[in-house]
Amino acid sequence: MTVLRSLLFWLIYFSFSQLAWGQSTLDSTFHVKFEALQFHERENGELNSGLLGVELQTELSSELSESISWSLSPLLVEEPDNYSTLEKHYFDWGDSHLQISGESWSLKAGTNILTWGVTDGYNPLDTVNSRQYFNPLRPRKRSELSLVISQSFEKFEYDLIYIPQKRGSLLPGSKSRWLPQDVYIPYSLENNVVLQLPEHLRYQYHYEEDLNEARNHNFGLRMQLHTAGFDFGIMGYEGAANFPLIQPGVTGTIIEISPKTVVDVDPDVLLHQRFYKIRQVGFWLIRPQGATLLKYATSYSQSLGAYSDLPGWTHESVAAVERPFQVSSNASLILLLQYSFIASEVRNDSNLSITEIFRNTWMGGFRLTWQEIWVVSTMALYHQTSNSNFFEISLMRRLWDTWTAQLTLNLIQGPEDSVLGVYKKNDSATLSLSRSF
Repeated sequence: MTVLRSLLFWLIYFSFSQLAWGQSTLDSTFHVKFEALQFHERENGELNSGLLGVELQTELSSELSESISWSLSPLLVEEPDNYSTLEKHYFDWGDSHLQISGESWSLKAGTNILTWGVTDGYNPLDTVNSRQYFNPLRPRKRSELSLVISQSFEKFEYDLIYIPQKRGSLLPGSKSRWLPQDVYIPYSLENNVVLQLPEHLRYQYHYEEDLNEARNHNFGLRMQLHTAGFDFGIMGYEGAANFPLIQPGVTGTIIEISPKTVVDVDPDVLLHQRFYKIRQVGFWLIRPQGATLLKYATSYSQSLGAYSDLPGWTHESVAAVERPFQVSSNASLILLLQYSFIASEVRNDSNLSITEIFRNTWMGGFRLTWQEIWVVSTMALYHQTSNSNFFEISLMRRLWDTWTAQLTLNLIQGPEDSVLGVYKKNDSATLSLSRSF
């Protein structure tokens, strides 16, 4: 019933907006998606084996004058049967702001979602927005209440953003399958502790902490140069890191002390989140070689503060090759190959670390479109260090020009103590039906 009430509310809201503003002054789009997800393996009865949900988003925009406009793009996701209370309802304002524009400049005040950098799948320069990590392999960006100043010239442009208080990322809820259920390796300075988990776990988030007021007064600058031969950009950012330090509080029995300390953990695990500040600089380059695009992005960040468990410096780089093909008059194909490599002062062995998934990792995939009706896409990720992998294949079909049906299969393999293998029981199939109008 919660889903139906939410859908009814949004339909009434959308209809009222049409009547109040009229098609001549208001640009509007409404998106609805129904989704059913089924995991291959059943976990204990306290974790979902499947999920039903609905995703609703409206995009409204209007010009109040030649120089002033506004946009509203709220998103609502409902999963009423999710055992994780945090994940039953998710709301975000999206790009909802007032914009004042001049001949070559603009100012946006409100909530904003920005994408900095150019690489797909893993983008080390895209650090401005917080994330929602309910599924760590499919994170969502969270909008940030911010002020964005942009200016464009013939070949050069820049963006300056100020965030009074960053929201901070949302981690999987306490009854989520995406919290490790078999082996959990926490972050520690010496990386010498392994927690061996019992058959059934009871996770609970204990507290959040802002180290050095990490989420207050975040800011960033991006500058881009566009030429006939290449696109080049540089960025700088100082503010909260997207992924906080996660430190478990557990009780248990030590069963091994060499080569690592192994603790047989009691069922109750308290998770502590510590947001910390980083200073980051980076650049990216896109160079076309005929129809082929060569992409490179690199970032250097340094954690700020004197807390003992901070990660120190991190150097992240991604190199990618992207090539489109016209297979026939009715079919087009895009191929992608990408490699990411990460060096850091202190390695983070946490199973919850998103960065570690892309340390020394190959990623490849393709997208085949036929008659603008069928779309087949794949994505494969191979983590060299741990010999673990993630594979996704998706088939999409347009129906009656207004609806889209999509079937997606996700497969995860690897050692149970690796950053991907810890999720290998989460192989899944997802069927969705969506429409925009």
